[in-house]
Amino acid sequence: MNNLLKHIKALLVSISFRFAINLLQLVILKISILTFFLCLSPLRIDTMILAHTSRRLACSSVAPVVSGGSFRGSSGAYHLSTSFNTSLKYMSSVAFVGLGNMGRNMAMNLARNKPSLVTLLTVHDSHEPTLSSFMEQAKINGLSISSTPNLASFADSNPDVIITSLPSCEASAAVVGEIVESLSPSREAIFIDTSTISVTTSRKLHELVKSTSTKFDYVDAPVSGGVKGATDASLTFMVGCSSLATLSSVQPILQRMGKDIIPCGGPGSGSAVKLCNNAALAAQMLGVCEAMNLGDKLGVDPAVLAGVMNVSTAKSWSSTVNNPHPVAARGIGSGASANEYEGGFGTSLMLKDLNLAIDTAEEEHVSMPVTSLARELYRIADSHGYGKKDFGVMLQFLRGRDGSGDTRWLQRIVICHF
Repeated sequence: MNNLLKHIKALLVSISFRFAINLLQLVILKISILTFFLCLSPLRIDTMILAHTSRRLACSSVAPVVSGGSFRGSSGAYHLSTSFNTSLKYMSSVAFVGLGNMGRNMAMNLARNKPSLVTLLTVHDSHEPTLSSFMEQAKINGLSISSTPNLASFADSNPDVIITSLPSCEASAAVVGEIVESLSPSREAIFIDTSTISVTTSRKLHELVKSTSTKFDYVDAPVSGGVKGATDASLTFMVGCSSLATLSSVQPILQRMGKDIIPCGGPGSGSAVKLCNNAALAAQMLGVCEAMNLGDKLGVDPAVLAGVMNVSTAKSWSSTVNNPHPVAARGIGSGASANEYEGGFGTSLMLKDLNLAIDTAEEEHVSMPVTSLARELYRIADSHGYGKKDFGVMLQFLRGRDGSGDTRWLQRIVICHF
């Protein structure tokens, strides 16, 4: 009996000892993990998060696909490097080119947030009255902003980052090309192009900037959110760049102008995602316009119809933020239609984006019949003088030339086209 008790006691001691050892090992492991993360810089942690995000994001098959941190199209693959380059420095001097409906508000937000990040903000617009108007408004708002009459003068401000918000591929290529030639190749500089341009142009500009100096970098970061998003600093940036280090460097700047900074993959992937988005947006707006026009004919209060749509399956950006019906927009408190379609995203700009999307689709052998029909409708509207109006003006255009709702003339044009 005594021997049995001794064996039981020895067994209990052995089990307790093993349990204590396992518990100690678990505690040491947890301390090691905690120490590891505490030693990481915030920038490094952001990089790890962004790397995880970039692996999960994928673009629609309408255009070349972003997958696994790389941008793949029929013309090749562009990979988002996970290498971490500590040579990229914190940005303090910013140059901003393009003060249109989007750019002026983005630049204003940079200036409002300037004390915490940007020590010098210099702006330029090729249209002198636009530049003067912006500078006058900045003065009224009590903002400290410098301006320059020409692009070459940007070199004098030694910019760490150059942001462009321009209306076409040609404008982006010309501006980036002129500025990159004027900068000293011994200084670090990052170009952020927020314009909606073709994937091919984005890639070429990336190669141009990188080949000019190893200290230069280029990011395509087109935006979504419209003028309201630019004003409220709630834009979405779709970012394509060559490395996560570059992405981490530009993120603080982009966060001053937007809410969502989404890594899409390598060079050109931001432009690819934007073209996919706007192809869907163009058709979305036409659907809302047709529905609101039908509601009018059926005697439905536009505010009621919009209210129902916005809590139902038809809810979209075009029905909520930028409803094309003036009555609905005034009720919602948002939308260019409430201001006679002024100050929004121009119909001619939407037509430009659709041309880019369809050109890209043809290169990638993707069928886009709905987008092709949408493009034709926007083209006809543009040719009838609606080009400078917000693209929600399609509601008025689809009602007919005399507002009677007789659109047989439009139907004949579309049928002849197809």
